[in-house]
Order: sequence, then structure tokens, then C-alpha cells
Amino acid sequence: MDNRPFALGKNKAQDAPASASFNQGIAEVERRLRALEERYSTIERRSQVTEENMLSSDRKIRAEVKMLNSEASEIKGQIADLTEKIKSLIRELQGFARVEDVDVIKKYLNLIEPLGFVTQNEVERIARQAVDEAIAKQVSEEGSEKRQE
Repeated sequence: MDNRPFALGKNKAQDAPASASFNQGIAEVERRLRALEERYSTIERRSQVTEENMLSSDRKIRAEVKMLNSEASEIKGQIADLTEKIKSLIRELQGFARVEDVDVIKKYLNLIEPLGFVTQNEVERIARQAVDEAIAKQVSEEGSEKRQE
């Protein structure tokens, strides 16, 4: 009997073709295993490249989001400033006279006609002129009386 565990009482003539077939099967399995290992390593490399690309893209996206957030907060600040300036402008505009108020003032001015009034300086000038004329008249009258005498 044969000491091989899988021999099961076969003779050596039958073993040769079975052994060659077995060796071919093993060689085929080895070839397929190598092909699978190559595919696996290729997939692993592609996966690693994809992961690196994703990490790089993630960093870029995070930087862009950070920049956009800072720009958004800056824009919010500018909007708040503009809002405050507009409110201030509105408060100032509320202090201005309205068209109706201006119309009322215009009617009163037309009724009073302030351009017909004299100023204090004009009154003083007219009074001085009248006094000067009276003095001049009096002096000329006294001078003519003395001549007649």
C-alpha cells in the first residue's frame, strides 16, 4: 500500500496524468491568484489616490467656506453700518420742513411783505439825515437873518 494520504490504492500509471492535471490546476490557481493580487493592488492604489484627492478637495473646500464666512460677516457689518446711516439720515430728514409747512410760511410772508419794512440802520440813517437837514436849515435861516440886519 502507498504511504500517500490521497492515493487510495491507485497505481502509478494512473497517478501521472492525475498529477499533471493537478499540477496544471495548481498553476492555473496560482496564475489567477497573481492576477487577483495585481488587481487588488491596483484598486488599492486607486483608492489611495482617490482618498488623497478627496482630502485635498476637502481642505480647499474648507478654506473656501472659511473665506466665504469671513466675507459674509464683513458684508453683515457693512449692512449694519448702512442701516445705521440710513436711520440717522431719516432722523435728520424728519427735522426738515415739509412742503405743507413751507407753503404756510410762504403765505404768511406774502401777507406780511417784510421787504416793505425798514431796518434799524435805515431808520437811524433817515433820522440823522433829517436832523442834519433841520440843523442845516436852521443855520441857513440864522445866517440869512444876520445878513438882513
